[in-house]
Amino acid sequence: MNFKKFFHEDIIFLLHAKTQEGLFKKMTEGMQKHGYVKETYLEAIKEREEIYPTGLQTEITGVAIPHTDHDHVNKEAIGIGVLEEPVPFKHMGMENVEVMVSVVFMLAIQKPDKQLGVLQVITGLIQDNELIKKIQITKDKKEILAIIHQYNDELNVSN
Repeated sequence: MNFKKFFHEDIIFLLHAKTQEGLFKKMTEGMQKHGYVKETYLEAIKEREEIYPTGLQTEITGVAIPHTDHDHVNKEAIGIGVLEEPVPFKHMGMENVEVMVSVVFMLAIQKPDKQLGVLQVITGLIQDNELIKKIQITKDKKEILAIIHQYNDELNVSN
């Protein structure tokens, strides 16, 4: 899968948020401003996250992969949020466990049949400790995009 087309510099966010809701609001507003998601996206993502939490603890940091139904998407993309300070999320599959999340991959997928493939690639990416650490400490959107593109290129060469 060519993963590059999902990532755009205009929806990479280096931000400060005190809550999950504040984080969702900031990222959704940016994605909506650039036409990726509909007005309904914010409420839909909050509702889905409540029922199906997406927080994951990696060896390096907490990561979340919030997403919702394709009905709320205008064009496919993945927003990246890198937080100054971690925000609590419920752990995927263990709702009574809290994960302090520093990196967020917010999915806007139009075709439901692509969602599993995208989630698998993101899961591989977040398991690469060196890569996720680079994303977490980098304070430059172009550099984050370059890290993702290099990962995509290496993934496509090995497949």
